[in-house]
Amino acid sequence: MPHDPSGPAGPGELSDRLTEALREVAARGRRSAPAPGAAVRRRAAQRRRTRRAVLASAGLVAAGTAVLAGAVLLDPADRSAPPPAATASTAAPAPSPDDTTVHEIRIDLTALELHAGGWTFPISAPGMNQPFHGDAVARVTGRLRHERFSSSPTGVVEQHDWVLAFLGRSGDEHFVYGTDSTVDIPGRRPSTLGLIGLRTDDARWLFEHTVVGAKITITGAGT
Repeated sequence: MPHDPSGPAGPGELSDRLTEALREVAARGRRSAPAPGAAVRRRAAQRRRTRRAVLASAGLVAAGTAVLAGAVLLDPADRSAPPPAATASTAAPAPSPDDTTVHEIRIDLTALELHAGGWTFPISAPGMNQPFHGDAVARVTGRLRHERFSSSPTGVVEQHDWVLAFLGRSGDEHFVYGTDSTVDIPGRRPSTLGLIGLRTDDARWLFEHTVVGAKITITGAGT
């Protein structure tokens, strides 16, 4: 007799229903559990950041391409010229006369000037006895930080600074020295030793830059 669906299930049919229910439960167990809401939101935010990064990179590439194209199209005359290379005149200044060593001194007794190392200094010169006759050539024989000698016919011995000694034609010793503030420079003064006076600062410069053996040429009149 056929089974009436509206009626109670028979033993076999009940077994089939149970089997089908168990299969459905097993299938649901194999499916992955839905992710929590926080995880879903994190994944969505990550996807948005990735899209923004890709768009920003594309914008930078486009801007760089535009700049490069503008540089290529720019007329060469409109481009800024590179700075000039350093020259010898700008890299290092020319040496000043102070950097030189004095090997020659020229003394003009008429103009009352001493020339050395590119500089010209006023001097006082002998005004009596004409110790230098015509052109005289001598050599520096010594450099004396201090020296005592008589600079006038009175015989008074005085100490002077920054002294260069040299010998005259007859072997007499003469000096180029720094004067004190009582001596007018340029000018002439009585002297029995043929002294050439310089202002103290000028005498010091000459002393510090002149080598022993330097040539001294004296010209002009001493009276």
